[in-house]
Amino acid sequence: MKTRDIEKICAAGLITGEQRDAIVAHFKLKEDGGKFLSVVFLLGAILIAAGIALLVSAHWDDIPRWLKIAIGLGLMLGAQGVGGWLRRARQKYIQLGEALQFLGSALFLVNIALVGQVYHLEGCLADTFLLWMLGLAPLPWLLRSRVQFVLFLAAFFIWFGCEINQPDSRMYFCGEIEVLAFALLGLNLIGAGYLLQRTSFPDFAPVAEKAGALGLLLSAYPLTCAGFFSGVQPDAQTCPWLLPGLAGLGIVLTAAGTRNLTGLTRQWRLTWAWALAAVAALLCAVFYATGEESMHIYRGLNAVNGTAVIALFIFCLLQIQIGLQRRSPFLVNLGMTFIALDILSAYFGLFGTMAWTGLMFVVSGTFLIAFGVALEKRRRALMRRIQSSPTPGNI
Repeated sequence: MKTRDIEKICAAGLITGEQRDAIVAHFKLKEDGGKFLSVVFLLGAILIAAGIALLVSAHWDDIPRWLKIAIGLGLMLGAQGVGGWLRRARQKYIQLGEALQFLGSALFLVNIALVGQVYHLEGCLADTFLLWMLGLAPLPWLLRSRVQFVLFLAAFFIWFGCEINQPDSRMYFCGEIEVLAFALLGLNLIGAGYLLQRTSFPDFAPVAEKAGALGLLLSAYPLTCAGFFSGVQPDAQTCPWLLPGLAGLGIVLTAAGTRNLTGLTRQWRLTWAWALAAVAALLCAVFYATGEESMHIYRGLNAVNGTAVIALFIFCLLQIQIGLQRRSPFLVNLGMTFIALDILSAYFGLFGTMAWTGLMFVVSGTFLIAFGVALEKRRRALMRRIQSSPTPGNI
């Protein structure tokens, strides 16, 4: 329900102005333009940070060393300070305050790079993002800011990607097998989101769950593509403990976190926990199955691809059911989207040659159009079902 809906009810005379204000305050409803303003302010903050970096770079040789650092620190601390003041003292400018604090956190990365250039410090790219991530780590909890939490997650994923691609890193995991690590990282984020629901920061839970679910499916989807993981050989530098460690941690987090899903029955909580554990086990199994040439089961699909197609389809069906019970449009839409993508992967994998593909395009084109129409009708019906009976904990 949105603020404008309450305004319409009040205008119709069904509730008084005092009741309207009480409903808005109780359910913490925001103005409809709040999200739009937040996006605009955040985009503006990103442009300002990029502009400051470019201006400093353009006049790099003309600016004294001490002045470069002073300007960088002043802008960073000023943005954080003014943003915090606006959030606390000026309730009408909360979005602007969030944007300024976002700018201050982004300028922290600029300052790290600035100090490295001024003093000619040597270091790998992963170390830069690690320092940025560690600096951001306390801010979401101290400021109780979802924007800072999103930025921290972004910094963590960037650092993780740089670290596993660093040849001299103990976490080196480069190549096609890299998607396995990112998929398990998404699984861990889902479990962390479940656990956050029973903490003092429940507003962070939907952010972690959505980012984790999207990261898991996006990273696992390439496994369904024909020819992917065909005889991949991990080299001697590949970290042997990273994947089992992420899988074990993911199973622990999701097993503990599913207890907090009060919108599900005990049977469905157990089913969903086992489904997430099976995903972790299958991703680990793929890593250990890549040492030898993968067996082709039909045309372009090998054993890994065929198993992934079936597993992803079943997992998305379960996710849709979980989304329906939790009244989560995001989970339902995400599951239906990846079911469609999974069908496309299987389609091209089974009928990969030019002759077969051309024939199947002609024969099944009408069927695919009809299937798309039916899928959209089903999706709309599910959305109406969710909106008709909302429950707490919607993500």
